[in-house]
Amino acid sequence: MQQIFSNTTLTVNQLIDKIDMGALGLPELQRPFIWKDSKVRDLFDSMMRGYPIGYLMLWECPTLSKKKTIGVDEHSYDMPKEVIIDGQQRLTSLYAVMKGKKVINSNFDEKAIIISYCPLEDKFEVGYTATKKDPEWIYNISDLFTTNNMFKFTGDFIQHLHDYRAAKGEELTDAEQAVIADHINAVANLKTHTLPVFDIKANAEEEDVSEIFVRVNSGGVSLKQNDFILTLLSLYWDDGRREIERFSKESTFPQKGKTTSYNQITTVSAQDIIRVVMAYGFDRARLKYGYKLLRGADFDKRGAVDEDLRIQRFEILKEKLPDVLNVHSWHEFLKAIMNAGYLSGDLILSGNAIYYSYALYLIAKHRFNASYNENMHLLSLWFYYASLVSLYTGSFESTVENHLNSIKTMTTLEEYKSFILSRVNERLTNDYFDITLLGSEGLAVSGKGNNAWNAYVAALNITNAKILFSKSNLLVSKLFEVGTDGNRKSLEKHHLFPKAYLKSLGYPDSKINQMANYALIDWKDNMDILDEAPAKYYPIICEGKTADEIQCMEAENALPHGWENMAYEDFLTERRKLMAARIKMAFEQLRRNVIV
Repeated sequence: MQQIFSNTTLTVNQLIDKIDMGALGLPELQRPFIWKDSKVRDLFDSMMRGYPIGYLMLWECPTLSKKKTIGVDEHSYDMPKEVIIDGQQRLTSLYAVMKGKKVINSNFDEKAIIISYCPLEDKFEVGYTATKKDPEWIYNISDLFTTNNMFKFTGDFIQHLHDYRAAKGEELTDAEQAVIADHINAVANLKTHTLPVFDIKANAEEEDVSEIFVRVNSGGVSLKQNDFILTLLSLYWDDGRREIERFSKESTFPQKGKTTSYNQITTVSAQDIIRVVMAYGFDRARLKYGYKLLRGADFDKRGAVDEDLRIQRFEILKEKLPDVLNVHSWHEFLKAIMNAGYLSGDLILSGNAIYYSYALYLIAKHRFNASYNENMHLLSLWFYYASLVSLYTGSFESTVENHLNSIKTMTTLEEYKSFILSRVNERLTNDYFDITLLGSEGLAVSGKGNNAWNAYVAALNITNAKILFSKSNLLVSKLFEVGTDGNRKSLEKHHLFPKAYLKSLGYPDSKINQMANYALIDWKDNMDILDEAPAKYYPIICEGKTADEIQCMEAENALPHGWENMAYEDFLTERRKLMAARIKMAFEQLRRNVIV
């Protein structure tokens, strides 16, 4: 096998010089700087004590035509000779502290890393008010590394501490002064600390780089294909990467008076955006091919890299990404999810379902000119179906790519609509609702929830079901609204046959916690329900309700009439049938909206 890497050592100073000259680029392969300041403190402490601080992994990339560096604005090199694959956080920490530079944190905000040092105690600490005010401490060791006169820096520190001690009637001894000078000099000499380096050759494929990364970092996070795609963006279209990061960041918090990507359904990551733009812009679900595509691989020539192809594909990317990041399209799409009854991210087990559905929404809007209402109803049906059958879990990429390949041959909205309906109808047959959904792949399971349960809750929202046992006639959907009942969840899952009661009959937890034994009720009502048999507590709850009101409540919440007097096993069987019927009722309502 051809040698694809070599081992060497470099000093911290050599690495910093490489960054300043532009020979070593930092395309942020491992995302923004996410270390806590305490970890940076520990890094300097380990170096001071002569402990190893790990490897750096560099990848030669002589063909890169644009650089992303963490150094100064002017460089000796027109392009970086290497990029950092592993060790970004360590090297960014060293560079930021020793050069006095700010970093970008996980919220994409600039911040300074302040590390304090006490020479007499030979101790590092994260800078805070006490170390800033205490003359025994160098508040920010960046001042030590950036001074032009180390002799004067040390002398000034000693003199200031001497004066402080004298004002308190204390003495700074000659021995202490010698210790201070030695330790400050030792910190300054950390620039000569050597690090082992893996130099990966330019001819290594990304699969090789990922494999080396995993083997060197057995306990670390493996590199993903979206990491490589983000690297390409950093190198060839940094503005695009910044827009992706901005959209992702803004999804995490609301901004007063401004419409952003923030919502109640999902928090967006850069990987999510990459998935959408690859599917929408390039009809690709496999990110591996997305990376090769943006790199300029000619698939007709066994993947040979073509610079012209790379430029053409980045032009497509520049055209399509603004559609993906359009906040108005984003919120139109989210309304379609909510129209499908999924009013909370808690009901959506697969984030992929959100983002690949978003790609379909954008395809319908921009490629087939679907109106807002047409697109919303199509997407609502698709999302309900995809979530119910767990379409986007497991090995789903080949399925998605087959869908995208079929869609890209279409020219009209009617063809696209026919595609959606045919896929949905093919899977959601009467047998699915009458047999499959009642089994172990559907509602006959134990646990906190699955896609079948979530579809049932979505169905309650679609069909405007009222909360079971509620005295206020509130809809289930009402209690998904933000802020209801403060921080406590308004809706709670309640055992219809109470846990304590079933335990007294000898049932195990796996039987007690069956999905069919759960119902959503208002938590205020839940507090009042005792651990008695249903035959005892249900008549009390129903006091004041007419027979018609009771039957309506039972029908809306998939309860068989007379359920409170049923044997538990019979109740589970009958309730699953009614829950499946409610799921089917909501599905047919969504499908009618598309057909009409």
